[in-house]
Amino acid sequence: MGDFIRRLVSGNKARFKDEELDLELDLAYITDQVIVMGYPATGIEGLYRNRREDAKKFLDHHHGKNYWVFNFCPIRENSYPDSVFEGRVSRYPFPDHHAPPLAILPLVAREIRAWLDGSPDRVAVLHCKAGKGRSGTLACAYLLALEISPSRSAPTHSLTEKELAKSRAEEVMNAMPEDEDTNATTSYGSGSESEQTCGDPIKHEIANGSAARAQSSDSAGDNKKKAPRKHTEDSLSQVLALHTSRRMKQPSSPSKKVKQGVSIPSQRRWLYYWSLILAHQAPHDFWSADAAVLARPTPKVKLTEIKVRMHELSSLKTSFVRAMNTLVDTTGLSKNAVSSKSPSQVWASLARYDDEFVETLEEWERFTRDENGEMGVRRKGADQMPGGQTFADLIKEGKFDGKKMVRSFARMGPLGDEDIQKQSLDTWLNIRGKIEAEEKVRPVSANNVESEASSLYDATQALKGVGGVVLDAHRELRVKLYLGQVFMGWFWFIPTFHMPHPRESGEQSATLMLTRKEIDFPVGLGSNIIDVSVSMEWCSEAADVMKLPGTEEDAETGEGHGEPEPTGIAATLQAVASGEVTSMADLKQALGD
Repeated sequence: MGDFIRRLVSGNKARFKDEELDLELDLAYITDQVIVMGYPATGIEGLYRNRREDAKKFLDHHHGKNYWVFNFCPIRENSYPDSVFEGRVSRYPFPDHHAPPLAILPLVAREIRAWLDGSPDRVAVLHCKAGKGRSGTLACAYLLALEISPSRSAPTHSLTEKELAKSRAEEVMNAMPEDEDTNATTSYGSGSESEQTCGDPIKHEIANGSAARAQSSDSAGDNKKKAPRKHTEDSLSQVLALHTSRRMKQPSSPSKKVKQGVSIPSQRRWLYYWSLILAHQAPHDFWSADAAVLARPTPKVKLTEIKVRMHELSSLKTSFVRAMNTLVDTTGLSKNAVSSKSPSQVWASLARYDDEFVETLEEWERFTRDENGEMGVRRKGADQMPGGQTFADLIKEGKFDGKKMVRSFARMGPLGDEDIQKQSLDTWLNIRGKIEAEEKVRPVSANNVESEASSLYDATQALKGVGGVVLDAHRELRVKLYLGQVFMGWFWFIPTFHMPHPRESGEQSATLMLTRKEIDFPVGLGSNIIDVSVSMEWCSEAADVMKLPGTEEDAETGEGHGEPEPTGIAATLQAVASGEVTSMADLKQALGD
């Protein structure tokens, strides 16, 4: 019964059946030395995830003391003492469903490599909560940093004796010379490469040249740079396909496509940035090792405009937005300054990771960087700072992940909209009456919502005179989109990777275009998004970057200051998106009588 429940929770992820130990785990070998798995849980969570004792039994039996665990869960999400795995645990925490601070990618890739280089018998075990997005992102980051592409053959640990014999026979056949006209394929999974990458945000970004490939001598790892790595695009596509083929189940029907292993567009975008860094094609001055560059202020960009194009909303969805706004405002579930009087109010919340956390990560990235410029290799003797402090010492304290790690610092909405205000609080009993009264005054119509283009300008008091939000060009940014109180999706990006270099092009501005497929979680109303454009321009290095608010906890907020706390309302949103709610009566019933 327990395994049945765990299979349901695993969904499309592959599971490992160990007949010798009579175990079935949410675990997969990506290569013979890289394992990804679901969270090793105890208690009730152990009923539907990997049981901790089972995970340890498996690793101890097959790998003895030759395994090291990499845990990407923040303390406030999931935690366990290092002693569970005899101290062989490293933590690099960041929130579920998010892109990490970019410096985590080289730090993890370097530590995995340093561990695995110690012996061919060693394995690195990566896990987050589900063992898919975060674990997959960091597993791919390591594989991308290898000089030689990982083997296409299936890991021997995951094969039966019969499969192992067949694999060896195939290796012999593949070693034979091919005819000259044979077309080689780079596909690791089922189907052709073109089928696998169709609609892929990574391919879209590469094809459109949206990232600035800087070409200057003072980019990351420039001290003694080796020749740039070739075929950056192919390397990334191959690694992503390899991870997918190992981590995800093969479809039951040939007509169905394999679900992507790393499926969140922003996490895939981060791997594209990492590929450029490894190939020494990062934007100008990014992570430069030049002392003169480090002494200068970091480059700044001004986010001047965001445009959201949407398909016209149905009458039902328009009514739903109005009802949701009234519900959230009336019950005080949110501190958002958006009124239910304005259901067409599209706005964005801007957020980033804690500044001290990112600065610490980047300090360790510089400290551990290989002196020869190999970004995926840890410098010898870089296990601890001169004072004796290790990275693990900082993380063990829960200093950065004991609280929310991503916090809002600014909002962008239609400038001068008088409807941006907070309604007075009412009781739950008045909700239905307010919805019905508003319907009589303002009949339901799809035309109530701006359907094609809504420009979002800065609406914060401090920046009205500037006309934009000043950002550190090298820092990650999350843009979270709302329609009224309803979440529509978010996306992460780093501005400098999408800006032209003024010394070479003479251009001072750029626009990042993202389709709906390149937005994270465009569910519910977000499925109506056509595309989003972000306009930016270079500005003075002396300009002030918007500061993060204080770090005090707020029980009414989620991962960003002043943003809605997830509640049961999300279930109602999903019901509308799935078609379960098909009328105003159903909507009122879903909200409750």
